[in-house]
Amino acid sequence: MPDYKKEWIEKASIDFFAPFLNLWLACNSWYRSHYAEITTTDRDFINTIKKDYSGRNQLLNKFKTLIIDVTKDGIAFRSNLEQLHYALERANLRPKKIPTCSFRSAVLDFFQPAVVTDLICNPKKNADGSVNATDAPNVCKLDKIFITSNYDYFFTGLFEIIYQVRNILVHGDMNPEKDEHNVVKYCYLILWDLIN
Repeated sequence: MPDYKKEWIEKASIDFFAPFLNLWLACNSWYRSHYAEITTTDRDFINTIKKDYSGRNQLLNKFKTLIIDVTKDGIAFRSNLEQLHYALERANLRPKKIPTCSFRSAVLDFFQPAVVTDLICNPKKNADGSVNATDAPNVCKLDKIFITSNYDYFFTGLFEIIYQVRNILVHGDMNPEKDEHNVVKYCYLILWDLIN
């Protein structure tokens, strides 16, 4: 009897491109309802979400809950953030209106695309491998890497990245290869956690 394992595994793999777009539509519906006073473009909604650090911003609130959560949900969320970082580095996406799409060169203000921010931190370490006390309040460990502990700031960069990935995909500028697929996969998993 022939072994069809490889063929069945290929058929069983999840294609995250379409589910990510469907999830974005859910997010789009949420923000159009939640921020109903905005009646202009998607960009205005995105900018409002990125700058709304109040309790009204349910996505930011969920982000802040998950980033410090010590249960399996928080661990999975931080792992997905780290995997998104690696996937973005490998895919080297180039959106049309901003220079790059990465945690190392995050665009926080879409209208100032030349101003990029590194959201990844390299804290000083003690001899035992722990983070030096002077840097500890400024960082958050995902799995192996550290990000800024300014969660408002990080969320702003993250949400812009997710929106840019959405744009690249919707406008047909994404190469449907493994590295790009992984970017979409981790954007999907992160957005899923934020919107649920």
